[in-house]
Amino acid sequence: MKTLNTAALNKFSGLMFFLKRSKHDFEMVADEMENYTLKSALNGLSEESSFYASELKNYLKHLGINTTTFIETDLPVEHFNGDACDTECFEKGLELKSLVNYNERYLTKAYSELLEEQMPCKSLQEIISYQLKALKISFQKIQTLNTARFVMY
Repeated sequence: MKTLNTAALNKFSGLMFFLKRSKHDFEMVADEMENYTLKSALNGLSEESSFYASELKNYLKHLGINTTTFIETDLPVEHFNGDACDTECFEKGLELKSLVNYNERYLTKAYSELLEEQMPCKSLQEIISYQLKALKISFQKIQTLNTARFVMY
């Protein structure tokens, strides 16, 4: 059986870090949200992020890859801060849109880079592809609900 190269392991590490970070970000935003539907969608995305990280970690363990040596290591936050926005300067509703766009961009990039790597088995590549598609749909749903909450009033 093939194993993952160092570059792929580093990409998994970055993805796991960002999934954990986005879980935390979306939980915090959901706690502040008054719109129940949007709050529910944000909490759902937070849970998806956590589930996807666990699913990948467990699958890698199943393949015999010791995930604690590279996934549990925290990457510096500035590694992902590239173009994070100051939310104070945004109009009403744009702060959530900015957070969603930021997380979507980095998660999509992390998943896409992993899909370019040679995986030890096809099912791992299918899991990564499925998670990417599901996250894109969740991000679209949140963007739509965020826009709708201001149109309705």
